[in-house]
Amino acid sequence: MKPSTALCNALLLAGVLTAGAVFSADAPIYPNTSGMGDVPKGAEWYRQCLRVEKAMPPAADLPDAQSVAALKGCNAEERYYDTRNKVGASAADWQQVRQCAFAKGDDGVLMMLYANGLGVVRHPELALKYACSLPGAGAEMDGRVEHLLALGKGGKAETFDLCDDITSGYMQGVCTAIGERQQAKARGRQLGAVVQGWPPQHKAALDTAQLALDAFARARGDEETDLSGTARAAMAIAATAAEATLFAQDIRDFEQGKTPRHSAAQFAAADRELNAIYQKIMKLPGTGEQGLVSPYTTVTKDNVRHTQRAWLKYRDALVRFGALRYPLVPVQAWQAMLTQRRVQQLHELAQP
Repeated sequence: MKPSTALCNALLLAGVLTAGAVFSADAPIYPNTSGMGDVPKGAEWYRQCLRVEKAMPPAADLPDAQSVAALKGCNAEERYYDTRNKVGASAADWQQVRQCAFAKGDDGVLMMLYANGLGVVRHPELALKYACSLPGAGAEMDGRVEHLLALGKGGKAETFDLCDDITSGYMQGVCTAIGERQQAKARGRQLGAVVQGWPPQHKAALDTAQLALDAFARARGDEETDLSGTARAAMAIAATAAEATLFAQDIRDFEQGKTPRHSAAQFAAADRELNAIYQKIMKLPGTGEQGLVSPYTTVTKDNVRHTQRAWLKYRDALVRFGALRYPLVPVQAWQAMLTQRRVQQLHELAQP
């Protein structure tokens, strides 16, 4: 795995927001222009930020020292979005979000709480101050300030979100990670409902297939996705999520009788095509020291080789699950379905 990809996953998939990389309260200057270069201090957004610089949260909203100590390991971003998506979230739920946000210094979460009046009295100026404390591109700051000012003037009712006004590839990755985390939780609930009442051995076989799928999905995102652009983190997360979403949909379809109907001959043809396209990729001249499969991508032959191994493990695990759960479906039908999908992926990689 390339170091840049490992870092991307460490930040975005394993919890970028827990470290306060985006929601940092430790801005060296206010407004936080640390990543903007030369800033026109006569800009409207800059003047608006200075106007609210002395805004302070009500003392009653602040957690006491004991609560801060207890919340040392909390994740304000996760709590915020989990609570926002919780049916019937209570005042106590939002209090926990607020206290965690203050304990961790999550300016982004505090901005959303005070902009939306969730667990606090709505305070547009305080929300604006927290927005001005966030790092980011100048266009993001400008758009976010303008957005908050419109809400403060009684604009149309809406839920304000950190991701509403993003312009940078970095923030696109952060926001994609936020959305995927919620989607992953929804997929988990859906699968939990599907497998309820299954025999233990069937659940165990599905768990094994799920673990293999997770490894393959990560490889698709980390290694078979072009990571050369500023939106690379978002693209990697999206590629990983696509495999997880397809897996969850497959299981729901299988339970409704929509199992594969491919023949042994179709599997044999797909397997021959898979071997041919894989060998074609491995025989590409390659560019640079890492053997890039194309000068227009960051994907290398080693990346494809590693992902292919992960796919083979996933294929075999799903075939074993299918044979156990749906014994009337021929093994070749599962193999053909998965192989045809993999062939399409490799064809896309082999394009110049």
